[in-house]
Amino acid sequence: MTSPAGVLDDVRRALANPLTIEWGADKAIAGGIYGFNSIDPRSRSFNLIRGKLLERKRKRGLRMVGVVSATPNVGKSFVSANISASLSRDPQVRTFAVDLDLRRGSLSQQFGFIPQQGLSGYLDGDGPLEVYDLAGERLHVVPTRGGPFHSAELLANSRAQALFAAMRESDPTNIFVCDLPPVFANDDAVATMANLDSYVLVAEEGRTTEREIRDSVEALGRERLSGVILNKFRGGVVSDGYGVESYYAQGYGAEV
Repeated sequence: MTSPAGVLDDVRRALANPLTIEWGADKAIAGGIYGFNSIDPRSRSFNLIRGKLLERKRKRGLRMVGVVSATPNVGKSFVSANISASLSRDPQVRTFAVDLDLRRGSLSQQFGFIPQQGLSGYLDGDGPLEVYDLAGERLHVVPTRGGPFHSAELLANSRAQALFAAMRESDPTNIFVCDLPPVFANDDAVATMANLDSYVLVAEEGRTTEREIRDSVEALGRERLSGVILNKFRGGVVSDGYGVESYYAQGYGAEV
């Protein structure tokens, strides 16, 4: 059995030496990922979020950010992928997109590839941590393969703690965007937040209720909230957010 120190060293090596996979603009468009292209108007909301997160990184040392929703199917992984893509364009940071939604992991689908075992397999003690580098971009992906796992136990075990420790102790220019499971799907998101610095809450117009937003913030902690993103917003400009017409959802509002 590998010692805790050995596991930590293995994770450090994996984060420092990702495997390169084929990537291009066609894959980005196919996956609905617009954050790589600053000219595309659909990247605008994600660029605004990027600016806020980078500001908090400079002022507060924020490095590990969760992206979460109250309930499933409101575009959480889509938002995670696009925030990660937008952050990766900043040459002063090294960005990792980490899929911690172990039961329904979909970041790899968003990026158009299938991992060999994914994060869930690594946490279950089956093989090394997989980290992928998108060819031609500055974004690294730690994917998972969804399944009926005992996710709470996996996220609390020694291999998970080694992962969080390696992320925390890695180069200070690194920033990790963690796609979390929905708050009310199980207790994974609440438990995982103990290892993160901040979170962004994704809501969907006409689907997510105000009560779900309030209860999610209460469960995760208001002091760690970096913003609420209104997905599939169709009303133009509202409050401090911006509505952007888009292929995926007819627009996005970001209030952060």
